[in-house]
Amino acid sequence: MKGAGSTGGPWLRKLVALMPPHEGAGDTVDWAQVQASLGVALPQDYMSFVGTYGPGSVGDTLYVCAPPGMELDWPTVNRIAPHAMQAPELQSWQGPVTHSLEHLLLWGETCSADTFCWLTLGESPDDWPVAVWQRGRGDWMLYDCGMVEFLTRLLRADFDACPMTDVSIWGDPAPLFLHPREEDRLREMGLDPWTGEPDPLAGMRYE
Repeated sequence: MKGAGSTGGPWLRKLVALMPPHEGAGDTVDWAQVQASLGVALPQDYMSFVGTYGPGSVGDTLYVCAPPGMELDWPTVNRIAPHAMQAPELQSWQGPVTHSLEHLLLWGETCSADTFCWLTLGESPDDWPVAVWQRGRGDWMLYDCGMVEFLTRLLRADFDACPMTDVSIWGDPAPLFLHPREEDRLREMGLDPWTGEPDPLAGMRYE
């Protein structure tokens, strides 16, 4: 596998230019504690993404997981649940090679139940490719790039086909990212976080 973006570096700069983080985005994380919790280090580009954006949502469509240990009501980076590993629909891969789901580490998901993972093979986390299970297609596909490069190319429609079932952010010229804190703040102000328009239900917490 080729290197998958060993630093946030140029791909993070491209992503920031395309999708500027809002004020107050980004989190400081004890990555040594995260590694101890997961039993594995995480790619540098993901750590740089969290420092710049934090966990949160792109267009209320794609959800980037939080590192374990954050005091936040949000999905966290983790292994695929054991019961899910037995699901027959998750056993199919595009291409000639089938990988064990035990080698996948979840970093994102979508409103259409797509799953975004790292395939944790190789000596360095920075070499891990992105594995996507697209519900609409019904199989896994590997993308030989890091998570930040993947997001940037997704938003620029720079793959042969959209990796997601929902195509609403595919090629979006002005994508919006919201940290859960910012989404909560806007709802508490009575606004729809994604439109900025008044929303009579925006102050309610959705369970």
